[in-house]
Amino acid sequence: MTPDGFAFPDDPEKLVITFDEGVPVAIDGETVTLLEAFQQLNRRVGAFGLRGREIYEGPAAVALVSAHEELQKVSTGRVSGEVRLVLHRGNAVVNSARDERALYDFTTGATFDRSVA
Repeated sequence: MTPDGFAFPDDPEKLVITFDEGVPVAIDGETVTLLEAFQQLNRRVGAFGLRGREIYEGPAAVALVSAHEELQKVSTGRVSGEVRLVLHRGNAVVNSARDERALYDFTTGATFDRSVA
């Protein structure tokens, strides 16, 4: 999965993982099964050399856990939404996480209007 040496792509790659109730269901808008998500992410994320402390040949797991944890920060109830990742030189950095049902709008900084509750 992880390339030998340091022959990683120079240009970063962006990808979007869509979760439905905590399960990855799409990558870059293309519907995938859980197995397909792991296979595709192992290939794509592994090309950039991402490794976890204990996970050397499962870069998909590291990326999915990072994305899921970030989505949990903005989700209410069940974890559903999109997470954007940037892959570059051994890193998978969460660029943004969005849950349409969130009580906070990260684009405007607005919070839920409590007067309508």
